[in-house]
Amino acid sequence: MSRSFTIWLALSWLVTALTWAHSTKFTDSLSQNLTSISPDDVFRRADNYWLADLASKGKMPLSPGGDNYKFFRNVKDYGAKGDGTTDDTEAINRAASEGNRCGLGCAGTSTLGAMVYFPSGTYRVTKPIVQYYYTQFIGDPRDRPVMKADREFKGVAVFDTDPYIPGANGAQWYINQNQFFRQIRNFNIDMRDMKTMNYDDNGQGHAPVGIHWQVAQATSLQNIKIQMRDDAKESAQTAIGIFTENGSGGLVSDLEFSGGFIGYQAGSQQFTMRNLKFTKVSTAVQITWTWGMTWQQIAVENCTVGFNITRKNPDSSGNGQGVGSLAIIDSTFKGSQYGVGILPLNDAEAPELVLENVLMTDTVIPVGIVADSSKGKVYIEGPGVDKNMTIKSWALGTRYASRDGKHEVTYGFVSPAPMKPPSLTDKAGKFFVRSRPQYENAGSNNWVVVTDKGVANDGTGDQTDAINKVLANGLKIYFPAGIYQVKGTLKIPPGSAIVGSGWSQIRGTGSFFGDAKNPKPMVQVGKPGDKGAVEISDMLFTVKGPTAGAILMEWNIKENIQGGAAMWDSHFRIGGAVDSDLTLKDCPQAGGFQEKCMAASMLLHVTKDASGYFENVWAWTADHDLDAPLGGATTSTSAFLNIFSGRGILIESKGPTWLYGTASEHNVLYQYELSGAENVYMGHLQTETPYFQPVPNALQPFPIGQFPADPDFKDCVNDTCKESWGLRIIDSKNVFVYSAGMYSFFNNYAQICLDPEDCQERLFRIGRSNYVWIFNIFTKGVKEVVSGFGEIPSIPFNFTAKTGFTSEIGVYLPFAGDGSVTNATVIFVDPSIWTNPQADVHCAPPCIMVLPPSTLTSATTITFPPLTTTLEVGWTTTINGMAKFTNTTQTTTITIPPVITSRLRREPPQTIPSSFSP
Repeated sequence: MSRSFTIWLALSWLVTALTWAHSTKFTDSLSQNLTSISPDDVFRRADNYWLADLASKGKMPLSPGGDNYKFFRNVKDYGAKGDGTTDDTEAINRAASEGNRCGLGCAGTSTLGAMVYFPSGTYRVTKPIVQYYYTQFIGDPRDRPVMKADREFKGVAVFDTDPYIPGANGAQWYINQNQFFRQIRNFNIDMRDMKTMNYDDNGQGHAPVGIHWQVAQATSLQNIKIQMRDDAKESAQTAIGIFTENGSGGLVSDLEFSGGFIGYQAGSQQFTMRNLKFTKVSTAVQITWTWGMTWQQIAVENCTVGFNITRKNPDSSGNGQGVGSLAIIDSTFKGSQYGVGILPLNDAEAPELVLENVLMTDTVIPVGIVADSSKGKVYIEGPGVDKNMTIKSWALGTRYASRDGKHEVTYGFVSPAPMKPPSLTDKAGKFFVRSRPQYENAGSNNWVVVTDKGVANDGTGDQTDAINKVLANGLKIYFPAGIYQVKGTLKIPPGSAIVGSGWSQIRGTGSFFGDAKNPKPMVQVGKPGDKGAVEISDMLFTVKGPTAGAILMEWNIKENIQGGAAMWDSHFRIGGAVDSDLTLKDCPQAGGFQEKCMAASMLLHVTKDASGYFENVWAWTADHDLDAPLGGATTSTSAFLNIFSGRGILIESKGPTWLYGTASEHNVLYQYELSGAENVYMGHLQTETPYFQPVPNALQPFPIGQFPADPDFKDCVNDTCKESWGLRIIDSKNVFVYSAGMYSFFNNYAQICLDPEDCQERLFRIGRSNYVWIFNIFTKGVKEVVSGFGEIPSIPFNFTAKTGFTSEIGVYLPFAGDGSVTNATVIFVDPSIWTNPQADVHCAPPCIMVLPPSTLTSATTITFPPLTTTLEVGWTTTINGMAKFTNTTQTTTITIPPVITSRLRREPPQTIPSSFSP
C-alpha cells in the first residue's frame, strides 16, 4: 500500500483526554491456552525449540552480502546474556542490525530479511531495541523471554519499529503505510520499573511504552504479555503497552496487558485485533484515529474504561481525522465504569460503532458519553452491581435496513440480528478462531527440511519435482528462508504442515505459467474432493514474470475438523522485488501497458468444495518497487509500477471459510469476489484499486470468462465504471462482513479525483444473495459506497454517508433477509423488464424473483379505509375468598394517510418453474 499523501499525527505521549482512576478490583490475568490442531498427534518434548536449531539453514540469496549475510541471528551469539542483570541492549541491537540492513534512509527491501531469535531468559534493556525493515523477532514460545525495561531506560519504547529522527519535526525512519513484513511473537515485556517519564539522549521526554508498532500489511504481533505498574504510582499513570500512531495494518492477536495507564493506544487506517486481554489498566484501549477496526474476543477486566473513542471525527478544528468505525464482537467487559466511552456529540457526529455478542458484567455504563451529568448520555444502561447482560447485536451510526435506499442515523439493537450458521461458530456461539500453531512440543527431528533433501533455496533452476517428492507423504515440512523457484505445480496433500521462516518464497516462473487463456496453479493445496488437515504459515508466494497464466494458489482442501485447513501469516506478492523481472526497470509507470508485465491470472482461488481458515493474508500486486531508493521522499510515487494481475481472491467455497485480517490490492478485475459461496466470515478486509486504472480499464489485458462470474462491465458507460471491484458478493448466502475498507486513491496515477470522490464509480456490490450481513463499510475516492442491484438503489458518497476522511456506513442489511422460500436463490430483476416485451428471466428452483417497481403513467393517490380494532382485557380478583372477574374493552380506529406514488411495487413470485416472463 502506498499513497502520495501523508497522514501525520503529533507524538503525544501524555494523553489527557481521560483521567479516570484505576478500578479497585483485581483479577489475575489468565492467558488463553490455544492448542494447535496438528496433523500428528504428539511430539516428543525437545530440549531446544526446534526453530532455533533449523532456522540457521535459511538464507537471503539476493542480498548484496551474498553467503556472508546472516538471515538467522541468535541474540546470545552476539553477546546477550539474558541473566536479568547484564545490560543486553547493545548486543541485541547488534544482532538486529548486522549486515548493512534497511534502516534510516532506506525505504524498503526485498533482499535483507532477518530472524532475530531470543532464547528463554531475562534481557535487561536500557534503550529501545530497534526492529529493522523485513524482520521477525521471535522468542521461545515454551518459556517466553522477558524483556526487562530498566529503571533508567532512555527512549520511546522497549521495541521500536519506526524510530523518530531527533530534531526532524516528527520525521521517522520509514514511510508508515509502507512498513511491510514485520513480526514480533512470544515475549513478556516487563515495564514495571520504568519511571513516569523516559528521556532520550536529546532530552525529549516520552511516556513509557512497551511496543511502538507503526506498521502496514504483512505484519503481526502474537503471544505477548505486557506488564505495567498497577499501584497508581509513577508509570502506572503514564505507561502505554502498545503505541500505534499511524500505518495501515495488520493483525494483532493473543496479547495480555496488565496495569498501566493505557493498554493499547491505536491510530491506523485499519487493523484487526483478536484475543486481547486487559486487566487492571486505567483505559484498556484508546483509539486516536482510524478509518475502521475490528476488535474480536477482547476481555476487559477491572479497567475504568474499556474503549475510549472520544476523538471527534472530524476534530475540533473542523478537519483532520478521528474515529471512523469500530466493531467489537464476541467480547467481555467486567468491572468497568465505561465499556465504551465517546464524546458528547449528536448521533450523526459519533463514530460508527457495532457491538455484537458482548457480555457486560458489573459494568456501570456499557456505552455512554463521557461528560458531566448535565450533558452526559447513556446509550445502553448497565446491568447493575454483580449482574450481567449480553448485547446480542447493537449499533450506533448510519444504518441501511430496507431495500428502498433510505437510511437513518440512529442507535439501538440491530434487526434482523445476524443468524450465524453453526459451521462458522464455536460451541459458545462465537465466531470460530484459531491461533497460528508454533509446534512448541516438536523437536528438530520431527521436521523434514526440504534443503536437506536436495532442494535449492537460492532462486535458481526448477525445484518442482524435488519439492513434490518431499511433499508427497503429507508430513511436517520446513522451508528454511530463501527462494524456491518452480516451473510447474506444487501439490500439497492432506496431512501436511508447511512452515517457512522470514516468509520463505515459492516463486513460479516459465512458460508453464505463460498463457492467460489457460491459467494453471503454482501451488495446489489438496486435489478437488480432498478432505483433511493442512497448515501453512510464514510463506510468501511470488512470481518471476512474465507469468500471465499463474494462479498462485488453488485451495481445494476441505477441513476434516473445524479449522483444520488453515493458513497464517502467509502472503502473495506480485512484482516489486529484486530478480522478479517486474521491477521499476522492467515495468515503470511511464511504460504504460507491456505484455511482459502480465504477472498472474489470480492470486488465491478457494474452490467450491473447499473450506479454509485464513488469518493475516495479504494478496498484493506491487504498486511500487520495494528496493527503489526514494531519496528521502515521504511517499513512493517515484517508484510506481505498472504490473497486471487479473484477479485477487475468488471464493466459491460452500464453507466454512474464515478470513481474519486479510487484504487484496491492485488486481485488475476484482480484489475479492464471492461467487456461489456460503458460510463465509470476513473481518477485517481491505482493498485498493490499481493506480493505473482506468488506463487501461478493467477489460484489459486479461480475457474475461476464465473463472466463474468474471465481471464483464456491460452495464458501464464510462471508463471510471470499468475499474476493479473491491468486493463483489454474487449468488451467495450466509456471508458476514465486519469492517470493509475499500479505497481508490488514483485515476491514472492522478489524485485530483480525491476531493470530489470520483476516482472511480463503483467498488462494492451484492447481487442475487441472501443472509448477508455487512457492518462498517468505509470507502475512499468512489462515487458509490454501495452499488445498486435490481430494485435496490446505489448509495452515493456524500455528506450523509461521510464522516471525516472516508465514507462510513455502520449497518447495511438490505440482503439480510431471505424472503419466504427456504434455501432459495434471490433474483433481482432489472427495471428494463417492464419496457422490453422480449425480456425473459431464468432461475433454477427454488428461487425468488424480486421484481422492480413499475412506473405508472401519472401520479396516483392510494387511499385506505379506516381500520377499527378492539382489545379486551380480563382479570380475576379475590376478595374475602370470593373471586370476581372484571373485563374492559378498548376500541381504537386507525387512520392511514393517503399515499401518492408514481411507481407500483410488485410482489416477488416464488418460482417453481425455471423461468418467468412478464
